[in-house]
Amino acid sequence: MQKVYEALKQGSDVRNNLIQLKQMLKEEGALEEYLSMTEDDELIASFLQDEDAKIRKNAALILGLLQSQESIEKLWEAYVSETQLFVKGAYLSAIQKLDCRAYETQIKRHYQKLLAYEPAEEEKKHIQDELKELRRLVIQFDGGISRHPFIGYDKPGDFILTTIKNYQDTTGVQVESGATRMIPMGVQVVGGNIREALNIRTFREILFTLRCEKNLPPQPNVIAKELAKSNLKRILSELHEGEAPFYFRLEIRGSMPLDKKSMFAKKLAAEIEQRTHHFLVNSTEHYEVELRLVQNRNGGFYPCMKLFTIPMKRFAYRKYTTAASMHPSLAALLTELASNWLVEHARVLDAFCGTGTLLMERIYALGVRSAYALDIFGDAIQGARENAGIAHMNINFVQKSFFDFTHEQKFHEIWADFPVRGKKTKEEQDEFYQAFFEKVQELLEERGRIFMFCNENGMTKKYLRLHENLHLKQEFCIREKDGAYFYIIEMRKPQAAEPDMSGATDIPTT
Repeated sequence: MQKVYEALKQGSDVRNNLIQLKQMLKEEGALEEYLSMTEDDELIASFLQDEDAKIRKNAALILGLLQSQESIEKLWEAYVSETQLFVKGAYLSAIQKLDCRAYETQIKRHYQKLLAYEPAEEEKKHIQDELKELRRLVIQFDGGISRHPFIGYDKPGDFILTTIKNYQDTTGVQVESGATRMIPMGVQVVGGNIREALNIRTFREILFTLRCEKNLPPQPNVIAKELAKSNLKRILSELHEGEAPFYFRLEIRGSMPLDKKSMFAKKLAAEIEQRTHHFLVNSTEHYEVELRLVQNRNGGFYPCMKLFTIPMKRFAYRKYTTAASMHPSLAALLTELASNWLVEHARVLDAFCGTGTLLMERIYALGVRSAYALDIFGDAIQGARENAGIAHMNINFVQKSFFDFTHEQKFHEIWADFPVRGKKTKEEQDEFYQAFFEKVQELLEERGRIFMFCNENGMTKKYLRLHENLHLKQEFCIREKDGAYFYIIEMRKPQAAEPDMSGATDIPTT
């Protein structure tokens, strides 16, 4: 670093040495080393007046890394007088790292002026970069982004309740208001009551539909134009308190390669800001709105919108989770599919409870007499206990293997979300299933039921064939892609064999 600094003092190869110094200062301990070599930053600040725009840009960025408060005035003056658009963002980036409250009025004035500016095509990228940096400063001055309270619970809305493929009807029949139509994504609702919909437990997300072209071409300017003239702005204004802007992020779903997707999203976000006159402002950190574009087989995009302003209270109990935790909407779907087989005031056992999601959704579906939950992992049990406390549910959590558990009373229901095979061999997994089907018979009441979710269809059917007292009542293919099935099995005593009369002969009468 000393060599680079000395070269800069001599004015030798300034552009490359500034770039090298900038990279060095990002390394751990480099800032302290630099400050030990010089008492002030006059040398670096002097380069803000250089004829080379790239030298001015790198000098500004270095002053930001140095957090050089003494250079704030020079940075601001350089920013105001700068004629090269691509350099302006660097000054603002540096100013953000300093105490710049004395310039709050000027910064906000520049921000409003730039919002009203209509840039030429070749200016758009640099203007967007400058706006982004100014916006960060404005947010910093205002103590963060002002959130928009959601007030649209009882206003009719058009939305999609996303569901697992092939189980749209399970959610659709629960929609009380509005017209419904089953689509690949889930249940499309027109004129529905949002408050009522939010009480349904079996959907995953609520996405608001927009009145615009539904098959948008992969062209940022066309997509932005369609979104701007849709009812998007009206929806946001009617469902929330407060004024614009609304901060948004883009979610692009489809087969587009990651590098192209990133470039596409960046261009589209800038176009949306411009087309909506900054009613919508892109932010990857403080967004309240997600604009989602779902790519179809033909390469076009279906547009919809997710609102993070809606407090989601359905699964508020779910504070603690693990990577293996079942999503609560899936757990709710399984209990809904099992609804005809549930018994009120049942004694219920969850064999592999994790953080308790499946058992708790079972209790939400229908009250139980008692509930036990087992898991060998202490962290999971502790998390499940905390979750149950939030839900005010009385569940007996036991850190013990299902195969070692005993109880004086037998259970009416045993629920099991089977662990995936992971590093187990096929033979080890087979032994696991064999042990499970033997153990349940010790713990289950006559006519008791097993509700099991797993992705080992072959092993499940094998052990059902080997245990004639276990009867498969219903099965559901939940996810065909990974072979995930949900089984409802009932235990009955084996029926006494009928006497074999095949060799009998008629007895003659006299």
